[in-house]
Amino acid sequence: MDLPKFSSVEDILEDVRAMRPRGGSAFGYCAAMAYRLIAENKSLMALDALFAELEQVSKELLSEKPTMATIHNAKSLIVDNTRSLVGDAELDYVKSCIIKRADLFIHRSAIALDKIGEFGGNLIQDGETIMIHSYSRSLMSCFAHAHKSGKSFAVICTDSQPTKESRWAIQDLSDWGIETTFVLDSAMAMIMPEADWCLTGADSIGITGSVANKIGTYQLALLAQKHAKPLYIATEIMKFQTDTIEGHPILLEHRPPNEILDNISEFEGSDLVKVVHQFFDLTPADCVRGLITEQGIISPETIGTSWNKFVSMFDSVS
Repeated sequence: MDLPKFSSVEDILEDVRAMRPRGGSAFGYCAAMAYRLIAENKSLMALDALFAELEQVSKELLSEKPTMATIHNAKSLIVDNTRSLVGDAELDYVKSCIIKRADLFIHRSAIALDKIGEFGGNLIQDGETIMIHSYSRSLMSCFAHAHKSGKSFAVICTDSQPTKESRWAIQDLSDWGIETTFVLDSAMAMIMPEADWCLTGADSIGITGSVANKIGTYQLALLAQKHAKPLYIATEIMKFQTDTIEGHPILLEHRPPNEILDNISEFEGSDLVKVVHQFFDLTPADCVRGLITEQGIISPETIGTSWNKFVSMFDSVS
């Protein structure tokens, strides 16, 4: 699960446009690296030019992936906080602050993923079968830790249409020698009785504890409830969408129709056909048993308190 090394901001933007980053944590990493590269750019000779470039890249990243809380929070913690702290400081000092906070953001994420894996791995027991949907570095960290501790378990992995991120999970699980069953998204109800519990990642979490994740997660949550199977969400606290405190909804990304229907004109009367390609859905907090975070397993509704704790500790070095 190594992260890529980028040499330019355009490389990062191209990766994001092509949806190559694997999971919300990886998109946050891309944002932090973009800010770092901008701060290292010696051709930016004035504060106004520096922050204009940072704002433009933020706008492009959020335009591509509006649901990703890690991008929102990377901007807040790295760019906005630096702007509010430095005042009329010298350009080199401001750039150094951006670089330091970008490195800290990446460092904190790595620590969080390891702790999430530890706590999630503790939750997994010998002989269990866990059902997952889509791909998340937090999610896979749980399986990695459980595997390293010597536990024997199996995973049911859905297809996660249309972009099939779950296949990344299958490869990781196969590399670790973990027995995996692959099913279509439409087979969730049929196979749910074979699972002991369900686990997914998250891309954004609202103040009420609702979870935005790859489309199909809500379906999995409803089926888990129907079959009395607990659903846990493996997530960094950094996935909290702070705008929801002020009543703003989580923006759920829609993708181009041609990603799921190549040519709508193949249908007679195609002007009557509407293609809905919603990429994320929202799972209510009452469908979630708990959030597996770097602060431990918490109730979804307490995410705001956990975020405040995270922010208060962000600048401290561990």
